[in-house]
Amino acid sequence: MKYLLMYNPVSGRSKFKKKIKQIKRFFDKRNLEIDIYESKKAGDLELKAQHHAKDYDVFLVAGGDGTISEVVNGMMKSEIRPSLAILPCGTANDIAAILGVPRWLWLALRMYMKHEPVLMDINQMNDRYFVYTAASGVLSRISYDVSRRKIKKYGYLAYVFEAMRDFVKEYNYPCHIECDGKVLETDCMMILGLSSNRVGGMRLINFSKSKLNDGLFEIRVFTSRRRFRRFRLASSFIRGGKKLREDFHLVGKHFKIETDDNILWNADGEAAEKGNIEIRTIEKALSVYVSPRRKRKQF
Repeated sequence: MKYLLMYNPVSGRSKFKKKIKQIKRFFDKRNLEIDIYESKKAGDLELKAQHHAKDYDVFLVAGGDGTISEVVNGMMKSEIRPSLAILPCGTANDIAAILGVPRWLWLALRMYMKHEPVLMDINQMNDRYFVYTAASGVLSRISYDVSRRKIKKYGYLAYVFEAMRDFVKEYNYPCHIECDGKVLETDCMMILGLSSNRVGGMRLINFSKSKLNDGLFEIRVFTSRRRFRRFRLASSFIRGGKKLREDFHLVGKHFKIETDDNILWNADGEAAEKGNIEIRTIEKALSVYVSPRRKRKQF
């Protein structure tokens, strides 16, 4: 087995770099070959993953959701794709949590030595790939609007502060959605799409019933038609993503969403597209390592 460790040196307040020698020793003791690549600038991990996918059996990715999404985009552009294993060390680690990856580095590595990977769906927004979430409207920009300086100083609290600021802003925009033959037209304050039941560090146990390998994606449209809509949105999140009467929930394999040209879309916590989009699910596209417990629940 040949591994490539790719990591973002600024993820997780730059603590991961200190563990590189220990990781190398871990693999040397097991007579496993590992190469190490440090990201130098935005986008280079995507290119590295795309052009070197055929050279490795496993991509070991250390970073947050943005780092993982970057690598996944590179992998999806290659016909030959190695397995994906994650070492969570970013500020936001939803993807690792969804897959049940232990936060402690050595537990994660031991898990990868003991278990086999499984096939997982990957989603596509226009020409961009993403793992688990797409969103627009209220709260959707905070993951990339927060400055690196604030993240380094406050950690996850930086996102909480930004969410509180964004929550009081006015969001009201039209959407026309086609989903596997069904059509919805309404005004909304937020569109949230998930392939699992977690986003922004919160478990939304009442949001999604989809599995990570069933070819389905779920979208919730939070309407802006009633008074106290911000409180309704907060109530839904507090209650684990429970659908409220005024909102709409769609499940399907292919979505076409038309909206205003200035509406920004977030994919896996990163700025993605503007205006009209198409989302489709590519079934069982990547081989990923997951914990046995998550394998039973999510696959």
